[in-house]
Amino acid sequence: MKIRKLKQEEHRMTRSLWEEIFTEDDEAFLDYYYQVKTAENSIYIIEEEDQPVSMLQLNPYPVHFFGKTSLLHYIIAVATKKEYRGRGYMTRLLQMSAKDMYQAGEPFTYLMPAAEGIYYPHGFRFVYRQCRIEGKPSGEKGQDGTLAGCQVRYAGESDCQALACLAEELLGQMPFIRAVRTERYYRTILKEQQSEGGGILLTEKDGKPTGFVVYGCYEGKAELREPLFQKKEDWEQILAFLNEEPVKTVQISGARPEDAAWLKEELEGAEEKEVPVIMVRIVHLQHFLERFLARSNFEIRLHIEDGLIPENTGYWEIRGQEGQTLSVRKTKASKEAETVSPGELVTVLFGYRSERKEEREVYENMGPQMRVLLKGTQPAPPVFLNEIV
Repeated sequence: MKIRKLKQEEHRMTRSLWEEIFTEDDEAFLDYYYQVKTAENSIYIIEEEDQPVSMLQLNPYPVHFFGKTSLLHYIIAVATKKEYRGRGYMTRLLQMSAKDMYQAGEPFTYLMPAAEGIYYPHGFRFVYRQCRIEGKPSGEKGQDGTLAGCQVRYAGESDCQALACLAEELLGQMPFIRAVRTERYYRTILKEQQSEGGGILLTEKDGKPTGFVVYGCYEGKAELREPLFQKKEDWEQILAFLNEEPVKTVQISGARPEDAAWLKEELEGAEEKEVPVIMVRIVHLQHFLERFLARSNFEIRLHIEDGLIPENTGYWEIRGQEGQTLSVRKTKASKEAETVSPGELVTVLFGYRSERKEEREVYENMGPQMRVLLKGTQPAPPVFLNEIV
């Protein structure tokens, strides 16, 4: 058994493992992924007889977090051949990749889990419920063949800079923890969608984009991701466009919470639900805590036990001064220090309320030091991480 980080020119050797494990992904998507995404990502593997039998990939995203932008990594494609499971290979890959992210000073990493139970023991905790809406399309086409003075069309690569500007304008209205929207970001999204027969639908007026949504249609179901519109009327034009397509059902994911009500209004029989999708794991504990703002003056001591990233283990002094970022440093052992895990810190500081018994017990069994931290610290902003790969 050999564990290592691949060189960029070796990334394609993992494609066969992906094809074996993730059978739902077709050839066109994998052509896109191994041409575009693996050109900039990091891949860790475990080899047996010079063949990859287990892998983990890190896809980089610049992410807004408390007013600053950090290059963080989204963990995906964690896979092990069936005959090699149960040997702790995933843990080894998590440890190696986490060490690299720690050395880079990254405050946290995140993933979209196949199952919560796989990652919970490693300190990952849910922080984001994604808004999902499903219903039937409605809308009317204008008599002159246009859509109420607003054009709807597929975006091309030349539109991506304008899409990024519009997205930053609309998403910037809330202090989300989210990926930064750039021209490159939307060029990548566009290629991803096109590899699966979809694209990006945009609305525009007088040659300027007024809204857009990531779009795919499969067997009569329109899958719309992260709709961003300046006005409700832009959404109505998209639905009018879909009425001209072979669409029976509309499924929306990743809508801004404030948009959900009027998105539903224009759908027949609309149903809304929130689905847990993103888990976060603290990487560099000090850098993570130092992003948070104090609501009051306080001083506490915690004893952190981190089985994945040993550099985080130890006694920590955390000081808060109202209106300023937390001051965090390692200190000597002390009797008043409360022992907590990185996962418990994520639960408390993100304020995510889970139905999981262990998560409820974090609040029920919270000691005085953690209660001071909870009361004296401004919680993390709302999370808005909707990227698939």
